[in-house]
Amino acid sequence: MHNQSQAASGGIITLLVVIALFVLTQLYMVIPLLSFVAIYTALGPHLVVLGLEPEKIILLRMVGLPGMFAALLAGPIATRIGMQGVAITGYMFASFGLFLVAVLPQSLTGVAIGSLIFVAGVALAIPAMITQFGTMSVPNRAGGMALNGFILFIGASTGPLIVADVSSFTGLLIGLAVVMLLAATCVAGSASLTVNGRRR
Repeated sequence: MHNQSQAASGGIITLLVVIALFVLTQLYMVIPLLSFVAIYTALGPHLVVLGLEPEKIILLRMVGLPGMFAALLAGPIATRIGMQGVAITGYMFASFGLFLVAVLPQSLTGVAIGSLIFVAGVALAIPAMITQFGTMSVPNRAGGMALNGFILFIGASTGPLIVADVSSFTGLLIGLAVVMLLAATCVAGSASLTVNGRRR
């Protein structure tokens, strides 16, 4: 009887852990593409205000492209700190990049470096979170990955709407940087829940 009670209690705890992980995942899976699209939607008008010509604006936007190659490092880094560690690192990098641009919005060098760091962070976070989501959705991996793609595109679609409602470029940067930090906290929290769930 005691063993049955323990098993039932363990089953409930496992269910609660799974639900908590699912809710946390939905929250922080939306953020990377939402932030990426929002920032690059707002960056163009900001650079126009700084007096840049269209050709130079395109070049400055392209500065962030090399950061996308950081996605190739997600696997090697994960062997050392795990995929959750990669995701946390990515969110922290992205947040730092946004804060840097927020502090130096009038400096083209600051904007360029901050954009590069931000893109590198997003490039680390997205594949790490996709991998995590795929692991969580076993044995229904196909359905889970379809849901994951849907959530990512919700974030991408919401980005321009946020830009339309926020008039301050610096305010947008700070807001998204804070959200990135919260996402890193969520990932760390989900990692803690997973460990505790396994121990039980």
